[in-house]
Amino acid sequence: MDIMSQVARSLRITGCLAIALAVTVRESVAAETPTLRTSDPSDELFAGKAVSGIQITIPEAGVAVLREYNWRQSSATNPREDVRATVREGNTVYTNVAVHLKGSAGSFRPIDSEKPALTLNFDKFAKGQRFHGLQKLHLNNSVQDPSYISEIICREIFMKAGIPSPRASHILVDLNGHGAQLYVLVEGWNKQFLKRHFKNPSGNLYDGGFAKDINTPIEVQSGGNPDDRTRLNDLLAATRESNIAVRSKHLADVLDIDQFLSFLAMELLTVHWDGYGMNRNNYRIFHDMESDRMVFLPHGMDQMFGMWRSKPQSPITPMMKGVVAKAVMSDPALRRRYLDRMSSLLTNVFDHAAITNRAQELTRRIQPHLLKNFIELANQDRYSSQLCDRVAQRIESAREQLTEASTPVRFNASGVAQLSGWRNSTESGSPGFARNQNGDDTLQITANGSQSYGSWRTQVLLNDGQYHLTGRVKTENLSTNRTTRGGVSLRISGDREPKMLVNAPDWTTLQYDFDINGLLDMELVCEFRASQGSVQFDASSLKLIRKGDREKK
Repeated sequence: MDIMSQVARSLRITGCLAIALAVTVRESVAAETPTLRTSDPSDELFAGKAVSGIQITIPEAGVAVLREYNWRQSSATNPREDVRATVREGNTVYTNVAVHLKGSAGSFRPIDSEKPALTLNFDKFAKGQRFHGLQKLHLNNSVQDPSYISEIICREIFMKAGIPSPRASHILVDLNGHGAQLYVLVEGWNKQFLKRHFKNPSGNLYDGGFAKDINTPIEVQSGGNPDDRTRLNDLLAATRESNIAVRSKHLADVLDIDQFLSFLAMELLTVHWDGYGMNRNNYRIFHDMESDRMVFLPHGMDQMFGMWRSKPQSPITPMMKGVVAKAVMSDPALRRRYLDRMSSLLTNVFDHAAITNRAQELTRRIQPHLLKNFIELANQDRYSSQLCDRVAQRIESAREQLTEASTPVRFNASGVAQLSGWRNSTESGSPGFARNQNGDDTLQITANGSQSYGSWRTQVLLNDGQYHLTGRVKTENLSTNRTTRGGVSLRISGDREPKMLVNAPDWTTLQYDFDINGLLDMELVCEFRASQGSVQFDASSLKLIRKGDREKK
């Protein structure tokens, strides 16, 4: 029995994967034929004709240093310390390569784990040393993306949309003789990258770090004058201007508005839930000295198109968390431009057939390197196929949403709007959800002995004004032991300190007040936090009441 038949039989899958593997083996052999170098040697590295391999050797003293790193600690007290390593690629040896651990909440792995993510700097300790022309590169372990292709496809889509993004490919990495593992190779963030996309690369490049916005100190990753944060501070000041017309003028002075609209639309079209707009994470900001404006750049695209914590049908105009995104989207004129840009990108960038073909091409390239691990191979095949399906679902959902995305919620003559479109959301633990529409229409959430945080949510577009969110709730046998801020509440997304109701054996009315400045997409939340018991929200009583114009300050 040949190896392709063994793989198909062992995985109990259809013949499609075995055929793809057989084709790939032939293609990868053919790809070993030398190709002509381009003027930029890094282009060949990312051309992806074949998966190359390297061996990294870190002495035990360096491994001991890396063992001490904990990404959760402050970078000031526990920086990502570089150690020296030797990197071999065939007969080529690179010495004194700077290596440190990378990653955060989802992707970080300790140095002694099976697959730690690493950053390699070939120039830091050996000036002038390059790897295929590159000073710096990242080795992503892809632990959050079993398909191994999301980063590559999404970076290529962003660049097709005119948004600069570090290139990505695949590479096999043998760390300290533990055997070759497949990694995603990503071009490093530095002045060398900036030179590829900007006429003047000397401006400051800011790294938002883990879930930080521009209203907190963020690191300068490169730049000719790292102590000068004037333009970043100007951007923050512009977002804080309460007058929308004045705010938008100031934003246009300091932010590349046109580029930012494309950046934000691409984040939402690719469902980058862990990006800047929706989570103030995974982004860079570059001060483009040529235009003297700030430019946002994407990062960390391994959980896209509705993978893990979101869905392909998620809103194209969610309640933004990033302060710049929130400031831009609260201007009705800029919001309209954002939607127009999204429509254009859907037409000109999101070609499902082309994306599917690219996904299949990448899959054929890497699957022969996963043959030793049938589970990883099967996961790669399954998740790459799901990625293509999610892209199709996202395109369809975005087109449908664009037809209604500019319609604010409608209030009756008394200023009351009945709320609908509720969907359940698990924040933590294992809450149970049910909707009882036999007789009384109720939204139910339950906990069965373990800490459970869950909610029912709906999204509305609201104009400037003062609002009350109101509705009736009833609890049964509610226990909040071991539960942080336990109970039930009504609130808007982003408010972490609402008043919680702990005991309501009879129907009790809750009210939550909030103001809107400008035109904003708001997510309304019926929240539950408990370890035992249940809550019912009376869906027919859940209403939004507009009380008048917002008080000017």
